[in-house]
Amino acid sequence: MHEYWPRTRRFLGFGNIGAVYVWLFIIILFTLWVPDVFPTVNTTQAISRNFTTAGLASLAILLPMASGTFDASIGGTISLSSVLCAWLLINTGLPIPLVILITIAAGVGVGLFNAFTVIALRIPSLIATLATWLIADSLSVAVSGNRTITSTRVSGEFTQISRADLWGFTAPFFYVIVLMVLLAIFMSFTSTGRMMYAVGFNPEVARLSGVRVKRMQVMALVASGAIAAFAGVVLTARLSSATPTSGSPYLLPAFAAVFLGATQFRAKRFNAPGTVIAVYMLGTGQYGLLLAGAPQWMPNVFQGVALVAAIGLTQLRDDSAPKIRHRKSPNRTSPPSSDTKAADVIGVAAEGTPR
Repeated sequence: MHEYWPRTRRFLGFGNIGAVYVWLFIIILFTLWVPDVFPTVNTTQAISRNFTTAGLASLAILLPMASGTFDASIGGTISLSSVLCAWLLINTGLPIPLVILITIAAGVGVGLFNAFTVIALRIPSLIATLATWLIADSLSVAVSGNRTITSTRVSGEFTQISRADLWGFTAPFFYVIVLMVLLAIFMSFTSTGRMMYAVGFNPEVARLSGVRVKRMQVMALVASGAIAAFAGVVLTARLSSATPTSGSPYLLPAFAAVFLGATQFRAKRFNAPGTVIAVYMLGTGQYGLLLAGAPQWMPNVFQGVALVAAIGLTQLRDDSAPKIRHRKSPNRTSPPSSDTKAADVIGVAAEGTPR
């Protein structure tokens, strides 16, 4: 029994699940601040419903971040896929499942274009994907004619993929949870996921160990495009319409959630559970401010302060932690080989980043 206590204490420590404690503090704060409207089932359901697109957008950029690249194009991908989905529903007689598949395929195409610019043309991923964001946003304006697309087909049966509910929680909330579980399993318990972590930790050493670095990054960017496209489909179904550039506001909150999530569970390592907790922690604070009648600019300020505070507290924890010094082995007369370094990196990817 005693041998499990230190492990449990580390897991429950602020440095490991600090966002959970901040989340609880936010809930208590708004329960006391607006007791008539905040601590209700309706509020819980509204938060789970209103931040699902943000959750999907955050999970979309998780794999690229883990593999050492940026995907800043998700805002444009969401916009384009949302408009494309609505356009296909209105202008073709295709069944809804096929429309969804075509839209996701378009997101895969955006991911392949990102991979081409980043891997083949060797343009820095942040710059290349920002350019893709602008292109995709512009295409969403062109496809929609710069107007909101809506019709009875968009607002009819199609919306069931977003409005179907279970226990008062709509389907997109469960999409986020299922995707979170799948990504957590993939990234932590499969060799491909561990290799992605290895690439993100040190791409050169990963290459020396036999990891196909470019393939891992292509897979990550393509998966990001597919998930972002699915987020666009869900957004269209939730709003019963599609508006050009509607995905752009999700870009910065997605990066905020992913970086904040990296401070949870396995510090300095991007992970799906931490990302989703960060999304709903930030969402709870933003929704609480709106219920409290705060100015419209306050939720964005809260998001920035929460991100800085959470990461800052984690860094303080790391800086104050005792450092372990390793003595040199008297038998070692030469520096470690590249193969040894590569094995170390793959081991870090499998076990987690050392603190």
